[in-house]
Amino acid sequence: MKPIDLSLSISESLPTFSGSPKPQFITWSDINTDRYNLELLFLSSHTGTHLDAPFHFVKNGKKINQIPLDRLIGKGILIKLKKIKNSPITKSDITLFEKKNGKIPNHSSIFFYTEWQKI
Repeated sequence: MKPIDLSLSISESLPTFSGSPKPQFITWSDINTDRYNLELLFLSSHTGTHLDAPFHFVKNGKKINQIPLDRLIGKGILIKLKKIKNSPITKSDITLFEKKNGKIPNHSSIFFYTEWQKI
């Protein structure tokens, strides 16, 4: 199976989660003054392609840097949902998917395609 890279390129025009700041590239040094260019990248953890670590919702959950890389590689399940922008994905959305497609195996990687990027 060929791997699929789901990463979005980070740019100042990248869509962000509602209320989150847009990515910013801040000049730190420039070639004329410092003989090299360097930028700071400012963005929230919900910018672009991202993973919600358990810590996001669980007080003592694992943080991103504590999740083994091999846990993030494997077969994935794609769930396509037409949702109003920023509306929650609910347990009933998953239940409906399972009724049509069968039970989702434990430890599956699930990807939700909501079409929000088109709105």
